[in-house]
Amino acid sequence: MKMKAILTAAALTLVATAPVFAADSVTLNFYHTQLPFMQSILDGFKKAHPEIVINDQAPAANYSAGDQSVIRGMMTGSAPDVYLASYSSLPTIAGIMKDRGEAQSLDAMLAKEGKDWQAANYAPAILDLAKVGGEQYAMPFTASLPLLYVNKELVEKAGGNIDQFPTTWDGVIDLAAKISKLGDGVQGIGFSVGGLSDDWYWQMMVMGAGDQMLNAKATGIGFDDKAGLEALRITQDIAVKTGMSVYADPKPAQQQFFAGKIGMVVESPSDLVAYETAIGDRFTMRTVRFPLIDAQRGGLPAGGNALMVLAKDAARRIAAWEFIKYMTSAAVQAEVSKASGYMPVNVQAAKALEGFYAQHPNFQTVFKSMNAAMPWFAYPNNTADGVWKGVAPILDQLQRGKITPDAALPKIREHVAGVMAAQ
Repeated sequence: MKMKAILTAAALTLVATAPVFAADSVTLNFYHTQLPFMQSILDGFKKAHPEIVINDQAPAANYSAGDQSVIRGMMTGSAPDVYLASYSSLPTIAGIMKDRGEAQSLDAMLAKEGKDWQAANYAPAILDLAKVGGEQYAMPFTASLPLLYVNKELVEKAGGNIDQFPTTWDGVIDLAAKISKLGDGVQGIGFSVGGLSDDWYWQMMVMGAGDQMLNAKATGIGFDDKAGLEALRITQDIAVKTGMSVYADPKPAQQQFFAGKIGMVVESPSDLVAYETAIGDRFTMRTVRFPLIDAQRGGLPAGGNALMVLAKDAARRIAAWEFIKYMTSAAVQAEVSKASGYMPVNVQAAKALEGFYAQHPNFQTVFKSMNAAMPWFAYPNNTADGVWKGVAPILDQLQRGKITPDAALPKIREHVAGVMAAQ
């Protein structure tokens, strides 16, 4: 059954329980990045809640553009009523709300639903992803952790076993090096840590080693130690020891992976549908857990996004809460997972997905890593871009073998300290 039909059926079951508003409908301005499955969900909400009109604003090109638009809107009184923000954006936007005396968390709305309802729908660890300073400033909509997407046939040709895949980075690097020796233009791995527009890849390495991005006072790096050096060593070995091509953008490695020329790449589970579609029947793709550098202390930054209520008017806030409950319901979350690969944030969705997971095991791998989930690190005072502009080139040079980990660490230390001092 297609997503739209399923969501429509689910929506009709919710109509009878829709809250009663005034005779006039309530209109909510909703702002988000481009998501291919969003229209079907909004169509379902329209049927379930005819008393609430969703004005789906033109989507943002990316999270950064969306954040800047929302921040400008907060200053001019034109912010959307509901914003689908990345987890890394929440502290900045919540901080601006507090500074302007407009901060209203969602804790009171959650409390009104009751503890039993909350426990039946959301795990505490999931809710924590959208908290700022211990307060619920948003509700998680999607959640993801990094995975390795693996070409099963190349692993086997190199003498590996996909069902006994290495669980350490040294083991993964050794396997990738063997894949690179297969010849015919094949490379073992594609993971250019400095090649994203943000530091998600680098956060994986630092947090995976058991460290944090900044120190407790937010004056400098939080990985100025042996664990930080180990993260840099592994980052370099991934490229140098496997003969990996280093890129300033993830797209070249993605295209080579689609063509069967790279053994493994690092991706979000939200890309599963796109990858399986692009690969077709050229080879068998499997997903495996992203290794932690320190299995005891390490964690992984959770990606995804959360629904923030920026509306000030009481009626619109009530309507926004009904919208959020629908968006995070088990039925909608199950369809989001099927359409994208994201992990559903509603605990009841797992049962609805049992049959789907049995037929599509790649979609279930992320659940095996959720015990390592940590909130995406948010830099203070909108300094993330400034930090990354200096760190990314250093990591690029590191993976190209032009500097050593011992030389890279002080360069990163100096740059980040400068950005923090200038804020």
